[in-house]
Amino acid sequence: MNIKAEDLAYDHWPEILISAGMDAVFFNQRNGPCPFCGGRDRYRWSKKHGGSWVCNHCTHGRYDSGFRMLMEHMGYDTFREAADHVRSHFGATQQIEAIARSARPRPAGTGMSEEELNRNRARMHRFWSEAREIVPGDPVHRYMERRCPGIDLDLHALRYHPALEYWAPPEHVGQRPRLLGTYPAMLACAHSPNGEMVQLHKTYLTPQGEKAGVPLPKKTEYGVGASSFAVRMMLPVGDTLGVCEGIETAWGAAMLRQIPVWPCLNGPALARFELPQEHRDTVRRLVIFADHDELKKGRVVNGVQTWHRPGSEYARELAMRAKQKGLRVLVIKPARTGHDMASCWQSRKCNSTTSY
Repeated sequence: MNIKAEDLAYDHWPEILISAGMDAVFFNQRNGPCPFCGGRDRYRWSKKHGGSWVCNHCTHGRYDSGFRMLMEHMGYDTFREAADHVRSHFGATQQIEAIARSARPRPAGTGMSEEELNRNRARMHRFWSEAREIVPGDPVHRYMERRCPGIDLDLHALRYHPALEYWAPPEHVGQRPRLLGTYPAMLACAHSPNGEMVQLHKTYLTPQGEKAGVPLPKKTEYGVGASSFAVRMMLPVGDTLGVCEGIETAWGAAMLRQIPVWPCLNGPALARFELPQEHRDTVRRLVIFADHDELKKGRVVNGVQTWHRPGSEYARELAMRAKQKGLRVLVIKPARTGHDMASCWQSRKCNSTTSY
Protein backbone atom coordinates (compact mmCIF):
# COMPACT_ATOMS: atom_id res chain seq x y z
CA MET A 1 0.00 0.00 0.00
CA ASN A 2 1.38 3.43 -0.91
CA ILE A 3 2.08 5.65 2.06
CA LYS A 4 -0.45 8.47 2.44
CA ALA A 5 0.40 12.08 3.24
CA GLU A 6 -2.54 12.02 5.67
CA ASP A 7 -0.85 9.26 7.68
CA LEU A 8 2.45 11.15 7.75
CA ALA A 9 0.83 14.38 8.91
CA TYR A 10 -1.47 12.95 11.58
CA ASP A 11 -0.63 14.56 14.97
CA HIS A 12 2.31 16.40 13.33
CA TRP A 13 0.60 19.43 11.84
CA PRO A 14 2.12 22.01 14.23
CA GLU A 15 5.60 20.73 13.39
CA ILE A 16 4.89 20.79 9.63
CA LEU A 17 3.28 24.23 9.62
CA ILE A 18 5.85 25.86 11.92
CA SER A 19 8.62 24.51 9.68
CA ALA A 20 6.75 26.12 6.76
CA GLY A 21 6.97 29.50 8.51
CA MET A 22 3.83 29.72 10.65
CA ASP A 23 4.11 31.17 14.15
CA ALA A 24 3.89 28.62 16.97
CA VAL A 25 1.31 30.81 18.73
CA PHE A 26 -1.34 29.53 16.32
CA PHE A 27 -1.16 26.05 17.87
CA ASN A 28 -1.67 26.88 21.55
CA GLN A 29 -5.31 25.66 21.43
CA ARG A 30 -6.68 28.99 22.69
CA ASN A 31 -9.01 31.34 20.86
CA GLY A 32 -7.18 34.16 19.09
CA PRO A 33 -6.67 36.03 15.81
CA CYS A 34 -6.84 33.99 12.62
CA PRO A 35 -3.52 33.73 10.72
CA PHE A 36 -5.38 34.49 7.49
CA CYS A 37 -8.18 36.94 8.23
CA GLY A 38 -7.18 38.44 11.58
CA GLY A 39 -9.91 39.28 14.05
CA ARG A 40 -9.46 38.90 17.77
CA ASP A 41 -10.79 35.53 18.91
CA ARG A 42 -12.38 33.91 15.85
CA TYR A 43 -9.72 31.19 15.41
CA ARG A 44 -8.73 28.10 17.38
CA TRP A 45 -6.42 25.10 16.84
CA SER A 46 -7.52 21.65 18.00
CA LYS A 47 -5.95 18.22 18.27
CA LYS A 48 -9.13 16.72 16.81
CA HIS A 49 -8.63 14.33 13.90
CA GLY A 50 -4.85 14.54 14.18
CA GLY A 51 -4.87 18.36 14.01
CA SER A 52 -7.53 20.75 12.74
CA TRP A 53 -8.52 24.40 12.93
CA VAL A 54 -11.65 26.49 12.96
CA CYS A 55 -12.31 30.13 12.08
CA ASN A 56 -15.72 31.77 12.24
CA HIS A 57 -14.89 33.54 8.96
CA CYS A 58 -12.54 31.32 6.93
CA THR A 59 -14.12 27.95 7.71
CA HIS A 60 -17.57 29.28 8.63
CA GLY A 61 -17.26 27.84 12.14
CA ARG A 62 -16.49 24.30 10.99
CA TYR A 63 -13.24 22.47 11.74
CA ASP A 64 -11.02 22.01 8.71
CA SER A 65 -7.87 19.99 8.12
CA GLY A 66 -4.21 20.87 8.39
CA PHE A 67 -4.01 20.41 4.62
CA ARG A 68 -6.39 23.34 4.13
CA MET A 69 -4.26 25.46 6.47
CA LEU A 70 -1.07 24.49 4.61
CA MET A 71 -2.67 25.35 1.27
CA GLU A 72 -3.83 28.75 2.55
CA HIS A 73 -0.45 29.50 4.10
CA MET A 74 1.70 28.45 1.13
CA GLY A 75 -0.70 29.57 -1.61
CA TYR A 76 -1.06 26.05 -3.03
CA ASP A 77 -3.82 25.51 -5.57
CA THR A 78 -4.19 21.75 -5.18
CA PHE A 79 -4.23 19.11 -2.47
CA ARG A 80 -1.43 17.33 -4.30
CA GLU A 81 0.92 20.29 -3.76
CA ALA A 82 0.17 20.20 -0.05
CA ALA A 83 0.60 16.41 0.05
CA ASP A 84 3.98 16.69 -1.71
CA HIS A 85 4.99 19.33 0.84
CA VAL A 86 4.17 16.91 3.67
CA ARG A 87 6.05 14.04 2.02
CA SER A 88 9.05 16.31 1.49
CA HIS A 89 8.94 17.35 5.16
CA PHE A 90 9.31 13.72 6.19
CA GLY A 91 11.59 12.78 3.34
CA ALA A 92 15.05 13.08 4.89
CA THR A 93 16.84 10.52 7.05
CA GLN A 94 14.19 10.17 9.74
CA GLN A 95 12.95 6.63 10.18
CA ILE A 96 9.34 6.09 9.12
CA GLU A 97 8.67 4.59 12.56
CA ALA A 98 9.29 8.00 14.08
CA ILE A 99 6.09 9.26 12.46
CA ALA A 100 4.03 7.17 14.87
CA ARG A 101 6.06 8.01 18.00
CA SER A 102 4.19 9.01 21.12
CA ALA A 103 3.93 12.71 21.95
CA ARG A 104 6.78 14.12 24.02
CA PRO A 105 7.10 17.41 25.94
CA ARG A 106 8.10 20.20 23.58
CA PRO A 107 9.81 23.49 24.45
CA ALA A 108 7.39 26.42 24.31
CA GLY A 109 7.33 28.26 20.99
CA THR A 110 9.21 25.68 18.88
CA GLY A 111 6.74 22.85 18.26
CA MET A 112 9.63 20.37 18.68
CA SER A 113 11.06 18.35 21.52
CA GLU A 114 14.51 19.20 22.87
CA GLU A 115 15.77 15.99 21.29
CA GLU A 116 14.44 17.03 17.88
CA LEU A 117 15.92 20.52 18.19
CA ASN A 118 19.35 19.18 19.09
CA ARG A 119 19.22 16.62 16.28
CA ASN A 120 18.20 19.23 13.73
CA ARG A 121 20.92 21.67 14.85
CA ALA A 122 23.58 18.95 14.70
CA ARG A 123 22.43 17.88 11.24
CA MET A 124 22.56 21.44 9.85
CA HIS A 125 25.99 22.12 11.36
CA ARG A 126 27.33 18.82 10.04
CA PHE A 127 26.26 19.55 6.47
CA TRP A 128 27.63 23.08 6.74
CA SER A 129 31.00 21.89 8.08
CA GLU A 130 31.28 19.31 5.28
CA ALA A 131 30.81 22.03 2.64
CA ARG A 132 33.54 24.24 1.24
CA GLU A 133 34.08 27.69 -0.20
CA ILE A 134 32.65 28.30 -3.68
CA VAL A 135 35.32 28.69 -6.35
CA PRO A 136 35.13 29.35 -10.11
CA GLY A 137 34.39 26.19 -12.06
CA ASP A 138 32.69 24.20 -9.32
CA PRO A 139 29.02 23.18 -9.79
CA VAL A 140 27.66 25.96 -7.56
CA HIS A 141 29.61 28.65 -9.40
CA ARG A 142 28.38 27.24 -12.72
CA TYR A 143 24.80 27.29 -11.41
CA MET A 144 25.21 30.91 -10.32
CA GLU A 145 26.45 31.86 -13.77
CA ARG A 146 23.49 30.09 -15.39
CA ARG A 147 20.92 31.81 -13.19
CA CYS A 148 22.56 35.22 -13.03
CA PRO A 149 24.98 35.63 -15.96
CA GLY A 150 27.90 37.91 -15.18
CA ILE A 151 27.33 37.70 -11.44
CA ASP A 152 29.97 39.69 -9.59
CA LEU A 153 29.11 39.75 -5.90
CA ASP A 154 31.02 39.20 -2.67
CA LEU A 155 28.80 36.48 -1.24
CA HIS A 156 28.62 35.07 2.26
CA ALA A 157 26.55 32.30 3.90
CA LEU A 158 26.75 30.11 0.76
CA ARG A 159 28.86 26.99 0.35
CA TYR A 160 29.43 24.09 -2.03
CA HIS A 161 28.84 20.54 -0.79
CA PRO A 162 30.51 18.06 -3.17
CA ALA A 163 28.34 15.00 -2.37
CA LEU A 164 25.14 15.59 -0.43
CA GLU A 165 22.80 12.65 0.06
CA TYR A 166 19.31 12.91 -1.42
CA TRP A 167 16.64 10.98 0.44
CA ALA A 168 13.16 10.42 -0.96
CA PRO A 169 10.11 9.46 1.14
CA PRO A 170 9.36 5.74 1.55
CA GLU A 171 7.11 4.20 -1.07
CA HIS A 172 5.25 1.89 1.33
CA VAL A 173 4.23 1.90 4.96
CA GLY A 174 6.90 0.33 7.16
CA GLN A 175 9.70 1.01 4.71
CA ARG A 176 12.54 3.45 5.20
CA PRO A 177 13.26 6.56 3.14
CA ARG A 178 15.11 5.81 -0.10
CA LEU A 179 18.62 7.10 -0.84
CA LEU A 180 18.59 8.22 -4.48
CA GLY A 181 22.29 9.05 -4.53
CA THR A 182 24.70 11.85 -3.71
CA TYR A 183 24.83 15.12 -5.63
CA PRO A 184 26.75 18.39 -5.67
CA ALA A 185 24.72 20.95 -3.77
CA MET A 186 24.58 24.63 -2.94
CA LEU A 187 23.99 25.23 0.77
CA ALA A 188 22.61 28.50 2.15
CA CYS A 189 22.77 29.15 5.87
CA ALA A 190 19.92 31.24 7.32
CA HIS A 191 20.08 33.05 10.66
CA SER A 192 17.40 34.40 12.97
CA PRO A 193 17.46 38.08 14.00
CA ASN A 194 19.50 37.15 17.09
CA GLY A 195 22.18 35.48 14.95
CA GLU A 196 21.33 31.81 15.55
CA MET A 197 21.64 29.39 12.64
CA VAL A 198 18.04 28.21 12.27
CA GLN A 199 17.65 26.93 8.71
CA LEU A 200 19.70 25.37 5.93
CA HIS A 201 18.59 25.48 2.30
CA LYS A 202 19.85 22.90 -0.20
CA THR A 203 19.88 23.12 -4.00
CA TYR A 204 20.84 19.79 -5.58
CA LEU A 205 22.88 20.15 -8.78
CA THR A 206 24.62 18.27 -11.57
CA PRO A 207 28.41 18.61 -12.03
CA GLN A 208 27.58 20.94 -14.95
CA GLY A 209 25.71 23.35 -12.65
CA GLU A 210 22.14 22.48 -13.62
CA LYS A 211 19.41 21.41 -11.21
CA ALA A 212 19.71 17.72 -10.42
CA GLY A 213 17.11 15.31 -11.76
CA VAL A 214 15.56 14.57 -8.38
CA PRO A 215 11.91 15.01 -7.29
CA LEU A 216 12.60 18.22 -5.36
CA PRO A 217 15.96 19.81 -6.29
CA LYS A 218 15.40 22.56 -3.69
CA LYS A 219 14.80 21.50 -0.10
CA THR A 220 15.15 22.97 3.37
CA GLU A 221 16.22 21.21 6.52
CA TYR A 222 13.84 20.66 9.42
CA GLY A 223 15.27 23.72 11.16
CA VAL A 224 14.39 24.71 14.71
CA GLY A 225 10.89 26.09 14.19
CA ALA A 226 11.92 29.72 13.66
CA SER A 227 9.52 31.86 11.61
CA SER A 228 11.84 34.83 10.93
CA PHE A 229 15.20 34.25 9.26
CA ALA A 230 17.33 35.35 6.32
CA VAL A 231 20.49 34.32 4.49
CA ARG A 232 22.90 37.15 5.31
CA MET A 233 24.44 36.80 1.89
CA MET A 234 25.94 40.29 1.54
CA LEU A 235 27.26 42.77 4.07
CA PRO A 236 25.04 45.85 4.53
CA VAL A 237 26.59 48.99 3.08
CA GLY A 238 25.32 52.44 3.95
CA ASP A 239 21.73 52.81 5.11
CA THR A 240 20.00 50.48 2.59
CA LEU A 241 19.29 46.75 2.69
CA GLY A 242 17.24 44.67 0.27
CA VAL A 243 15.25 41.53 1.12
CA CYS A 244 13.41 38.98 -1.03
CA GLU A 245 12.22 35.38 -1.08
CA GLY A 246 14.63 33.32 -3.21
CA ILE A 247 18.40 33.09 -3.40
CA GLU A 248 18.53 33.60 -7.16
CA THR A 249 16.15 36.55 -6.81
CA ALA A 250 18.65 38.14 -4.41
CA TRP A 251 21.46 37.76 -6.95
CA GLY A 252 19.47 39.42 -9.72
CA ALA A 253 18.20 42.20 -7.43
CA ALA A 254 21.69 42.97 -6.14
CA MET A 255 23.12 43.11 -9.65
CA LEU A 256 20.31 45.35 -10.94
CA ARG A 257 20.15 47.75 -8.01
CA GLN A 258 23.72 47.52 -6.70
CA ILE A 259 22.62 47.10 -3.09
CA PRO A 260 23.09 44.20 -0.65
CA VAL A 261 20.11 41.81 -0.65
CA TRP A 262 19.21 39.05 1.80
CA PRO A 263 16.93 36.17 0.71
CA CYS A 264 14.45 34.88 3.32
CA LEU A 265 13.92 31.58 1.45
CA ASN A 266 10.10 31.73 1.45
CA GLY A 267 7.20 34.19 1.52
CA PRO A 268 6.12 33.74 5.16
CA ALA A 269 9.69 34.31 6.39
CA LEU A 270 9.92 37.42 4.20
CA ALA A 271 6.70 38.78 5.71
CA ARG A 272 8.14 38.27 9.20
CA PHE A 273 11.64 39.63 8.48
CA GLU A 274 13.27 41.54 11.35
CA LEU A 275 16.47 43.55 11.17
CA PRO A 276 19.21 42.14 13.40
CA GLN A 277 19.93 44.34 16.39
CA GLU A 278 23.41 45.24 15.13
CA HIS A 279 21.96 46.86 11.98
CA ARG A 280 18.98 48.73 13.45
CA ASP A 281 20.91 51.96 13.97
CA THR A 282 22.42 52.02 10.48
CA VAL A 283 19.84 50.53 8.09
CA ARG A 284 17.10 53.13 7.58
CA ARG A 285 15.80 52.09 4.16
CA LEU A 286 14.40 48.64 3.30
CA VAL A 287 13.95 47.60 -0.33
CA ILE A 288 11.58 44.63 -0.70
CA PHE A 289 11.84 42.67 -3.95
CA ALA A 290 8.49 40.93 -4.46
CA ASP A 291 7.90 38.00 -6.79
CA HIS A 292 5.16 38.72 -9.33
CA ASP A 293 3.23 35.51 -8.74
CA GLU A 294 0.39 34.17 -10.83
CA LEU A 295 -3.09 34.80 -9.45
CA LYS A 296 -4.12 32.04 -7.05
CA LYS A 297 -7.52 31.15 -5.69
CA GLY A 298 -8.30 32.56 -2.27
CA ARG A 299 -11.27 32.15 0.01
CA VAL A 300 -14.88 32.27 -1.13
CA VAL A 301 -16.39 35.37 0.49
CA ASN A 302 -20.18 35.78 0.41
CA GLY A 303 -20.35 33.28 -2.41
CA VAL A 304 -17.68 35.06 -4.50
CA GLN A 305 -14.34 33.46 -5.31
CA THR A 306 -11.43 35.73 -4.35
CA TRP A 307 -7.99 35.73 -5.93
CA HIS A 308 -4.61 36.85 -4.65
CA ARG A 309 -0.91 37.03 -5.47
CA PRO A 310 1.03 35.55 -2.51
CA GLY A 311 4.32 37.29 -3.34
CA SER A 312 2.71 40.71 -3.34
CA GLU A 313 0.86 40.01 -0.10
CA TYR A 314 4.00 38.91 1.74
CA ALA A 315 5.83 42.02 0.53
CA ARG A 316 2.95 44.28 1.56
CA GLU A 317 2.80 42.75 5.03
CA LEU A 318 6.51 43.36 5.58
CA ALA A 319 6.27 46.88 4.15
CA MET A 320 3.55 47.84 6.63
CA ARG A 321 5.50 46.42 9.58
CA ALA A 322 8.75 48.06 8.53
CA LYS A 323 7.08 51.43 8.04
CA GLN A 324 5.58 51.24 11.52
CA LYS A 325 9.11 50.83 12.86
CA GLY A 326 10.26 54.00 11.16
CA LEU A 327 11.97 52.56 8.09
CA ARG A 328 11.65 54.04 4.63
CA VAL A 329 10.33 51.28 2.38
CA LEU A 330 10.41 50.66 -1.35
CA VAL A 331 8.73 47.59 -2.90
CA ILE A 332 10.02 46.51 -6.31
CA LYS A 333 8.12 43.92 -8.34
CA PRO A 334 8.74 42.76 -11.92
CA ALA A 335 6.21 44.15 -14.35
CA ARG A 336 5.59 40.73 -15.94
CA THR A 337 3.59 38.04 -14.17
CA GLY A 338 5.60 34.96 -13.29
CA HIS A 339 8.91 36.83 -13.16
CA ASP A 340 11.34 37.46 -10.34
CA MET A 341 14.47 39.60 -10.14
CA ALA A 342 16.66 36.82 -11.54
CA SER A 343 14.67 36.86 -14.78
CA CYS A 344 14.70 40.67 -14.67
CA TRP A 345 18.49 40.62 -14.51
CA GLN A 346 18.66 38.39 -17.57
CA SER A 347 16.43 40.79 -19.53
CA ARG A 348 17.76 43.91 -17.69
CA LYS A 349 14.15 45.08 -17.29
CA CYS A 350 12.18 45.78 -14.11
CA ASN A 351 9.85 48.77 -14.02
CA SER A 352 7.27 48.19 -11.29
CA THR A 353 7.93 49.94 -7.96
CA THR A 354 5.89 51.14 -4.99
CA SER A 355 7.03 53.48 -2.21
CA TYR A 356 5.73 53.39 1.35
